[in-house]
Amino acid sequence: MHLKLSELPGRPVLDANGTVLGDIKAPLVDMETWLVDTLRITVRRRAAREMALTWSFFNRPTIDVPTGLIHAAGDAIILRVSMAELREQAPSAAPDDRFAPIH
Repeated sequence: MHLKLSELPGRPVLDANGTVLGDIKAPLVDMETWLVDTLRITVRRRAAREMALTWSFFNRPTIDVPTGLIHAAGDAIILRVSMAELREQAPSAAPDDRFAPIH
């Protein structure tokens, strides 16, 4: 099954226990291999609270999830790890876009 990259944003992402983590904000492409290796996810309020992320209506947190953690994909993306296991990878949280390097 193939999808256009433009069809991925907005699809829900669930952890291994079926808890909705959030929605895909953007697929990230590795420019060396031209593979989508990461999904940037906008975290929903309940998941942000459980992952100890600051959530605001105007500034929703995002996390980067490697595509290797995906168990199944269709109308929703199902991960092979639980939210607790993602919480351990807290340093992988995406930085604020305002502070992105300008190179």
